[in-house]
Amino acid sequence: MAYEVTGNVRGNCGHTHRSLKAAIACLVHDRSGCKAQGGYSDRRLYDENGDQLEIYRDADGVWRAYSVPDLKVVQ
Repeated sequence: MAYEVTGNVRGNCGHTHRSLKAAIACLVHDRSGCKAQGGYSDRRLYDENGDQLEIYRDADGVWRAYSVPDLKVVQ
């Protein structure tokens, strides 16, 4: 499966991620960088079907994702 990290203003990160783990790491890194400069990232995570995925950190500190349209856990 392929994942894309992109936003309307910031655009995409420049490549397609082959793993969810790599895509989440890219998104977290982008958000952290923007926050450090006093702003925020408009980038979002999408799967190969174009469905938006939202990320969260579980109780064990592991980043996970769920599908926004149906709230189905992906990882």
